[in-house]
Amino acid sequence: MTTTNYSVYSIPIYFLMNLAPHVYSVALITDRSLSRYNNANPTAPSNKESFRKRATAATYSRWERAVAAHSNGYENFPLLIAAVVLGNMAKLDAGTMNRAIGAFMALRAAYIVAYVNIETQKWSHLRSTIWSVATGVSLWVMIKAGNVLSKQ
Repeated sequence: MTTTNYSVYSIPIYFLMNLAPHVYSVALITDRSLSRYNNANPTAPSNKESFRKRATAATYSRWERAVAAHSNGYENFPLLIAAVVLGNMAKLDAGTMNRAIGAFMALRAAYIVAYVNIETQKWSHLRSTIWSVATGVSLWVMIKAGNVLSKQ
């Protein structure tokens, strides 16, 4: 039975998935007043300071976490790309690739949700655990691919 390898599709899906916390963070800011958001220089300190003054402490913290989740997603993007490319170069089984990359994607989605919503130190360790497992999955695919490629 031939299984279709969907792993390459994870790359554009991951890119779009990581836009979600950015869109959410902008929505938090613009909900207060679009005219105060400097889209010409969105990372300007004046944007952050202006929002900090207008927002409640809880909303500002949520905004910071959404911005951080967005950044972290793109910082981890190379891990996904490397796993997908190396796994496919090594011709790893489609089922293995689908399960591993699917697990990575599900874990990263859970990570985004956890990052934006977890407010306490106690529960922040759950977010770190999710990050660690997702990273481990991508590294596992790369090592598995490396083992195959090193024998060629």
